[in-house]
Amino acid sequence: MLPAVDVGQSVSRVGGKAQRATYRAVAGDLKLAYAQFEELESFARFGARLDENTKEKVEHGRRIRACLQQPEFSPVSVPAQLVILLALSANLLDPIPIEQIDAAEQALTTAAETIPEEVRARFDTASTLSDEDRQVIVEITRQALKRFQPAPESTRAPNAKEPS
Repeated sequence: MLPAVDVGQSVSRVGGKAQRATYRAVAGDLKLAYAQFEELESFARFGARLDENTKEKVEHGRRIRACLQQPEFSPVSVPAQLVILLALSANLLDPIPIEQIDAAEQALTTAAETIPEEVRARFDTASTLSDEDRQVIVEITRQALKRFQPAPESTRAPNAKEPS
């Protein structure tokens, strides 16, 4: 069993040292992004006008929160966790509408099973992921998320009217 993830609070002095090196490497930036999100979210609740960059950080934070929520008695495999965390770190879930994040997570969990065995074997070691390993996982992740990407505006017929 691994310790629970609580990006907002550390429950011991051990903190991230109890996590596998691959988790620390993949999720390191997420802690900072989530902390920024929580700050910005509370600021935004007061009706403050947000610039585009701030709105993007808030939306990214919402996706982090959605992915960290896990139903009780529904364990997630180590490869699936790493794929989801890497997708969040690489902002691959940002273009996906928030209401489709659960389905996208399921697609990533299924895609995690296709990670080559030599890459999966390194998940349990003390070393971090190599750049090649990350590229393999990112490519698998991109393929799994293709169906969730919004259609580009340029694919619409030139004379097509917007629905009213």
